[in-house]
Amino acid sequence: HSPAMAAMAPLPSGTVIGAEQSEIRVDGDLGPLGSEEDELAQSVAEMEVTDPEVLRVTEAYQAFEQFAAALRPACHENFFYKSQRAESIDTFWSHSWHGPQWQKILTLATFYNGLAAICLGFLAALMMMLFFSFGLLPGFYRGYYDIEWSTWSLLSALLVTSGTLLFWRPKNQVFLDRICINQANQKMKTESILSLAGLLRRSDTMLILWDPSWTTRLWCLFELSAFLKSSTTRKQTLVVRPIFLGRISIAVFLTLTAFNFPLATAPFDRAKMTSLLIPIGCSLLLGVSVGYWTVSTVRKYFRELEVMRQQLRDISFDLTRSTCCDLKHQGPAGEVLLCDRKVVKRCVNIWFGSQEAFEKTVRSEVLQILSRESERVFTTPWVLGVTSPIVWTFMDFAASFAENFELDLWWRSDTMCFLLEGLSIWLLAIPSIKNVMIPLSQLMQSKPASSFAEVLKNAGVSFIVSIPIMILLLCYLRTRNPNPARRAATFSGWTLLVSLCWSCVARALKARLRR
Repeated sequence: HSPAMAAMAPLPSGTVIGAEQSEIRVDGDLGPLGSEEDELAQSVAEMEVTDPEVLRVTEAYQAFEQFAAALRPACHENFFYKSQRAESIDTFWSHSWHGPQWQKILTLATFYNGLAAICLGFLAALMMMLFFSFGLLPGFYRGYYDIEWSTWSLLSALLVTSGTLLFWRPKNQVFLDRICINQANQKMKTESILSLAGLLRRSDTMLILWDPSWTTRLWCLFELSAFLKSSTTRKQTLVVRPIFLGRISIAVFLTLTAFNFPLATAPFDRAKMTSLLIPIGCSLLLGVSVGYWTVSTVRKYFRELEVMRQQLRDISFDLTRSTCCDLKHQGPAGEVLLCDRKVVKRCVNIWFGSQEAFEKTVRSEVLQILSRESERVFTTPWVLGVTSPIVWTFMDFAASFAENFELDLWWRSDTMCFLLEGLSIWLLAIPSIKNVMIPLSQLMQSKPASSFAEVLKNAGVSFIVSIPIMILLLCYLRTRNPNPARRAATFSGWTLLVSLCWSCVARALKARLRR
């Protein structure tokens, strides 16, 4: 959300653009209220930048500095010094200041830093695997096989990934109202608002950080309508990310790390098989808990998407909220506040011909775009990224057996077989499980009347999703034999078969959703 019209007014101390705490004030010499609104609307609707100085961007990492102070409404600092003049904008951030701020921050961090974090994590894991394989790093004895075991790949990848996620400095040129609108200069604030539609026209991408409040905010709809209008003259991209995605990505990643750590480090006495029960049991309990929470979160997301679709079907500027109307168009000192709603309506009438034509566009084109983009959130690259600890654990297993590696018989070595098993789980099984969980959660999205029934529903979906995991675990235990090549080939074959079967289930669920 960019309630940018707020910038037209002198703000009281501590008030910031984007917090919806102030709106357009009318000085005594501006003339009748209606004519001023019409003049503003005509200026904004031209979709031009009135002053080159207001076409500004900031590098994405600067929004994350000082614990993402620029994204926290409670922080009243002026961040304009972080912006710079530009010819165009890579990404325009559209968001509501009424949503959970830390969820938004985590989602932006994973959106911009996630790929770099995972890639550098893999690089660290590969380096540690090679260093350990060549005897450059120490290992530890687990009581299982007369070898030293490695855990360097998993731990180093975790540290590098976490550090990159926190400290990577993405250089993407973005527009964030708290930084790119000068709150200390009244004239520049005015020019920024008059140029808002022009800024959107010069944006290559519009990133919507979606939460249930986004669709209800007047200025969010204004941004969307301006972007849609500008998209008719040049190729632009609309990207939608629900703000819970960062939280769930980090939770799944850390859970899989915690799940795999005991498997890679716990002492193992072959004479006492119960020695692994406690660490594995704790790992399974953690995995079940986070799996249940993940299913619950995804189901809630699809319920919120249905609410968004209904809001868009019933879209009306008269139902959206703006601060000026909430304050009954009267400022704290009794001054008259210009009505944002009337200005936005006038712009929409100019762009689309009428308010009804815009609302029809929203109910058809916008509804289709937002629905499609919102359902593309859980992509295969995303799920492979958050489940990377699985591969890193098998890289440690592979490094642990590297001392027995024979180059002439590389294809039947324990090292290559562990890598093959890990990759088959990661590349075959994980995507097929995701492809079942998402449509199943969507089908089972409705919330029962009682809390107990809701718990059972989440548990039921979690159990169904866990079926291939239990089958693969059983296959893994049953395929252990002294011949590494046969062991890896048999397990990978079973993994492929289970993945194909589960992919058929996913197709059936998606067909059911399309009915």
